[in-house]
Amino acid sequence: MLGAANAGDGSKAVSHHSAAVLHGLPLLSGSTTRVHFTANRKTGGRKKGRANVLHAAPWHPEEVVEIEGLLVTSLARTAVDLARQGNFLQGVCAFDGVLRMGATRAEVESVLDRSRGRAGVANAIRAFAIADGDAESIGESLSRALMHTFGDIPRPRLQHEFFDAKGAFVARTDFDWDGVVVGEFDGYAKYIRYLKPGETIADAYEREKKREQKLARLGVIVIRWCWDDLMHPQRFRIMLREALGNAGILTPRPA
Repeated sequence: MLGAANAGDGSKAVSHHSAAVLHGLPLLSGSTTRVHFTANRKTGGRKKGRANVLHAAPWHPEEVVEIEGLLVTSLARTAVDLARQGNFLQGVCAFDGVLRMGATRAEVESVLDRSRGRAGVANAIRAFAIADGDAESIGESLSRALMHTFGDIPRPRLQHEFFDAKGAFVARTDFDWDGVVVGEFDGYAKYIRYLKPGETIADAYEREKKREQKLARLGVIVIRWCWDDLMHPQRFRIMLREALGNAGILTPRPA
């Protein structure tokens, strides 16, 4: 990708999915086979070639940075571009990701303000309204975005810490509802991220099992899901409704 990007000049910046790759921002979807550039002009539309895609949308000086000698859209601008071009789920994942990586809400809001009137900005504004940098992975972001689209799942709390009766730390959880139900996204990368020195994946799974047992002793209901569940949204919704219904947080009803 860098070879194609180096063909650019100072009048355009690497953007969209290509900028996300350079920033290390996880992507929910989208092709990275072509390099995306954005020209600093109002007109010209989108032009697609065999190796690159050229967008036309002016940028503010704060919306571009330099990475490895390349002019690249900033984290905030990259997320807004991805959200404008993608759907609601992709937008939430992009915004969660850049907030997690250090972009501020004020920076994103400034880009959104300057983007008013451009195609897709309404979707970007809607997605940003529920963005939360406390989501620790793209899987957690997608989980929360789906919950929002269901319309009947209460908004969860993120990264809540649980302690036992003696005040000893038990766990920090991905999601929880009223301290009664805990939701955990089980992505393989999660276990890799939290591996301790000398541990194997099997060790990490065993440690997670013991952690869940400690939560159960606190009277907490733990529900787990994985990528495959997220790829089947109604199945995921039913899982959530059953757990929340069993806890008395929701009145169970047919999906």
